[in-house]
Amino acid sequence: MGASLSLLAACAQIVGITDTVVMDDGGSADTGRAMSEAGGSEASPAGGDSGAEGGNAVGQPDAVAEGGSTLVESDANARPETSPPRDGGVDGTSADSSEGGDAGQSPADASPDQASPVDASPDQATADSGGCGTCPIDKPTCAAGQCTVRGPTMVQVDTFYIDSTEVTVAQYQQFLAAKGTDTSGQPSVCAWNNAYKDPTIPLNPGTWPMTSIDWCDALAYCTWAGKHLCGKIGGGPIASADALTASASQWFLACGGPGGGTHPNNNATCNSSGGTKTLAPVATFPRCEGFYPGIFDMEGNAAEWVDSCDSTDAGATDTCHLLGGSYIDNLSYCTESFDEPRNTTADPIGVRCCGG
Repeated sequence: MGASLSLLAACAQIVGITDTVVMDDGGSADTGRAMSEAGGSEASPAGGDSGAEGGNAVGQPDAVAEGGSTLVESDANARPETSPPRDGGVDGTSADSSEGGDAGQSPADASPDQASPVDASPDQATADSGGCGTCPIDKPTCAAGQCTVRGPTMVQVDTFYIDSTEVTVAQYQQFLAAKGTDTSGQPSVCAWNNAYKDPTIPLNPGTWPMTSIDWCDALAYCTWAGKHLCGKIGGGPIASADALTASASQWFLACGGPGGGTHPNNNATCNSSGGTKTLAPVATFPRCEGFYPGIFDMEGNAAEWVDSCDSTDAGATDTCHLLGGSYIDNLSYCTESFDEPRNTTADPIGVRCCGG
């Protein structure tokens, strides 16, 4: 497990994280939204309320986070009224955040038969050796002779798929149970990683994002799920210089759309310190979808590791990248990028995976 970068209960700070905000016009803005500016952020209460302060159940499109504000901009890249259809998105069921449980059936923890109905075409399928023949990208794992999806259901974007939400605690627990103490099979840059969870950090409720994981933990989870860390469109890692280029980056295209919008949902608060000031269950903010419907929390909640590192020379201390901002930001944008050592863990850091 990586070196922990802790958030204190009051006036928390993350040292060394650089917040790069690229605005639509190609310029940059110093908005004071650096992850290191975490003043007033609250530690995530284990066993917290599924609604989370200011949160709203999915399926209430007019709801706004309590205490937050809705920023409606003149954004040429805003998601149009007639957006692409939801392919495997969250179905509007409100999340239950009891510890490790999902009695209220969280959309992100849907059972295999509730996974995305999208059927990938043959050239979007991957071979599977578990008796399923060929499985589609959005259901890449073979279990009991059936193609299924581990983790969040997936939404199609262009030629690839992306998780509809951040990976939840309950979903990550399935990975931990399957792997046990076995950390073999990691790439050489992760040879130092001897655990996929820090045992000293208690887990949040099951429907919350899994956080406090390093880059190698995130990579291992996505690999186990039959997916991969979001990287370059067409496959492989994405260069840091291209991470916020819509024509090159899987993550950024899903969040900002072809025009690279900063917040195409026209809501800049989402789950940031302009909203709830605490981590929240996934898909709690229905007005915070990405450019493509059914993809939640790319702006705010937890920042997400992507397949982008500056080198592979130092292993644990190589600089890798996160996108999307978190609950400790003043505002949330698709165009946020943070640089951290590969072994960094912190409460605002999580992951979502891509396929194809």
